[in-house]
Amino acid sequence: MLRLLSRAARWPNGFSPMNPQFLQRGIHSRNKRAMEFVAKGWSGLQEVDRVIDYTELRDPRLIPLLRTAKENFELALEVDNMNTHARYWLSRIHFKYHVPGACKAVGAALLIEAANMGDADSQYELGCRLRVENENVQSDQQAFYYIEKAVDQ
Repeated sequence: MLRLLSRAARWPNGFSPMNPQFLQRGIHSRNKRAMEFVAKGWSGLQEVDRVIDYTELRDPRLIPLLRTAKENFELALEVDNMNTHARYWLSRIHFKYHVPGACKAVGAALLIEAANMGDADSQYELGCRLRVENENVQSDQQAFYYIEKAVDQ
């Protein structure tokens, strides 16, 4: 009798919500979805980089591409808040491109968060920006710290 009840209580194919494989599958699908958004945003930025040399910086034809790239990176962060690639590329949009709503302070915060989360590209970028854009001696020490962390990876 107990055997019949235990069989009836099982999920099909042995899956249950508390099974570690089931939980990992949810995390994997979230990461996969976030990386799809990152890939879409990155391809939009590549298109902008391809044509930006032949246009003005504030060309209205670039704004839809930049806006969709920014939206894709923001969606990637909504899907997976720990995605360092989305943080890095979103910070690059805030720093480099003339997108409506771009803010250098937000870009700096995103870059620092991504660097502290361990992304090597973000650490290198932050180290270079601290070294070049700031005159403080303490900022030089921080710059070398982040560059060393990037090199160690």
